[in-house]
Amino acid sequence: MYLVAATIFFACESAPPIDAGTQDAGAPDGGADAGLTEDAAAGADASLADDGGQPSVVRFVNAWGGFGTEPGQFIEPSSVELDSDGFVYVAGHEDRFQKFTPEGELVAIYGMAGTGDGQFDHPHGLAVDRRRGDLIYVGDQENSRLQVFQTDGAFVRLWGDALFQHIHDVGIDPASGELFVGDYELDTLRRFSPTGELLATYGGTGTGEGEFDGVWGVSTDSAGNVYVADTFNRRVQKLDPDGRFVAQWTGYEGEPFVKPTGVFVAARDRVYVCDSLADLVLVFDPDGAAIQRWDLATIVGSPSEPEDIVIDESGEHIYIGEVRGHRVLHLTTLP
Repeated sequence: MYLVAATIFFACESAPPIDAGTQDAGAPDGGADAGLTEDAAAGADASLADDGGQPSVVRFVNAWGGFGTEPGQFIEPSSVELDSDGFVYVAGHEDRFQKFTPEGELVAIYGMAGTGDGQFDHPHGLAVDRRRGDLIYVGDQENSRLQVFQTDGAFVRLWGDALFQHIHDVGIDPASGELFVGDYELDTLRRFSPTGELLATYGGTGTGEGEFDGVWGVSTDSAGNVYVADTFNRRVQKLDPDGRFVAQWTGYEGEPFVKPTGVFVAARDRVYVCDSLADLVLVFDPDGAAIQRWDLATIVGSPSEPEDIVIDESGEHIYIGEVRGHRVLHLTTLP
């Protein structure tokens, strides 16, 4: 059975940003786009241009959450996802995942601590298959399994084994619906059918091409290539759909990664990387060429530590799970 702890519609109180004041605290002097590099603010990234070709900049909208286990609160929201209707799903360390409107109003809470269907022990890694009915895949980390739900929280199925030691993220091949599940402890990427049939295992511990030291974020592009935040090797690796090494990059225009965590591939195969301890989101093309650098501490007005990121189909709404303030940040490219 599945467990729905609550179904609620109300505006959650957001925790005030650290050193800032209120949830809607704007950027410091210099404007909401002050954290963008000069070329980014000038519109160098075509994926952030509006339909008329005019450049857009990233602006802070609001934040919600705060530390705790009450409805709408989080303990280190490490996974954030969107469905095709724009609802936001968030998992942290509270043995549940929560559903919000795009504006941050709590809709529902799914799950509780336990080992049964629809129960969790440290959920980590969310993926929503927007092309196939918005099925939600949740890594149930300490129960060593992956669970699948509908958007109303209805339990669909699960699978797991001893080789799920520490699920950290899940990527979905947009063409086939196949899943790439990253394991942080085993330094592997396992490929499954949507129903749980193991198709292949890639990686292993090391520093070589296609090897990992701490698989954190996983995402796929339109061709099925897989991007992996290889956290303690301080790089992002790109693999083809069969797990063969394609490329890697270790920073942004000579600035090394500090702790790359969340990875998300959005429209036009732009690759967004959370460099958590640097308080940055870095944007690349599929070959690793630098496009844009977002200084979140400046844009949001407080230290952040972004761990995961998701972007809607239009590219206009961006949601980031920040672990320092235990909040979800909402940014936009709209004027």
